Amino acid sequence: MMRVHCAILACIVLASSADVRAHGLAAAFVSIETADDHEADVLIKLPRVEGNTPGLSVRFADGCEELTAPTKITRNDGVIERWAIRCERPLTGMEIGLLGFNTILGEALVEFRSPNTHGWSTVVRRGLPTTRLGALSSPGLDSNAGYLPLGIEHILSGFDHVFFVLALLLIVWRTRSPYGRRAVFKTMLATITAFTVGHSVTLAAATLGLVRLAPAPTELVIALSVLLLAVELARDDRSTLTMRFPWIVALAFGLLHGFGFAGALAEIGLPPEGIAAPLLLFNLGVEVGQIIIVLVAASAIGVASSIAGRRHLVAGRGSFFDRAIIYGIGTLTAYWCFERSLGWILG
Repeated sequence: MMRVHCAILACIVLASSADVRAHGLAAAFVSIETADDHEADVLIKLPRVEGNTPGLSVRFADGCEELTAPTKITRNDGVIERWAIRCERPLTGMEIGLLGFNTILGEALVEFRSPNTHGWSTVVRRGLPTTRLGALSSPGLDSNAGYLPLGIEHILSGFDHVFFVLALLLIVWRTRSPYGRRAVFKTMLATITAFTVGHSVTLAAATLGLVRLAPAPTELVIALSVLLLAVELARDDRSTLTMRFPWIVALAFGLLHGFGFAGALAEIGLPPEGIAAPLLLFNLGVEVGQIIIVLVAASAIGVASSIAGRRHLVAGRGSFFDRAIIYGIGTLTAYWCFERSLGWILG
């Protein structure tokens, strides 16, 4: 009966997977640059998502008119639109709105440059699609601070990264819990640190243009990394490298996940000058999101184990909850592997 329940759950996950994206909400990049606070060059960079490019437009205040018609440049990674405007009132302090957000395109990084603000940026989201250009940030915040929440949101809404961290946590809990919570904490700290080092190295290298990997095979291998951990959990063979040394696997696959993070950062866009701060803040956001995943998952495991009165309710081989998670992750990532393989082959 246990296997029947797990199979049913797997089918439900597979049936709903068309609406569940491996990566979170896609992000656009909007740049508004003015020399006199009245005439400005506007640029929108839209990412390509699953072969399609979502639409986005900027709504300026009354009294603004286009000086040039929008020009569109289509690239492999998306579309770039440029045009010029002139406004009767100053652009600094003007409220603008972004139209076109949906379940796929959920946010945009807006950058504004003027004689008064030099470099200013903020993140505009679907729930509140307006911002005031050049609005003062909280004291002490860098103008690139918007990259921090983008990093957090990318890993929290990217289910492949979430599942990878969750599977690592389950492996550590399953193999180290018999030796006490201190052993679990020490191994989890080493594993997450290894994953952090791995993806930080390749994120920086790819963003700086030192190393490049094609997006399609990279995304496929990321999905395969999650599937591997799900298979290891289902087999429960404590003698494998993954079970004995999870930090080695975390480091190796962390290098691959870093290329995925770099791809997301490239879609968002970086300022033309000074990419060090945005890169650092985005990576810091990824780390914050990663810590949130670990804390929430570990708390859920601890609470479930306490309620049941036995340590291995969640991490034990025979528990329904444990198998439901493993089969769910495995089924969904197998679907992503199939989907990404087809996308790579068909171009």
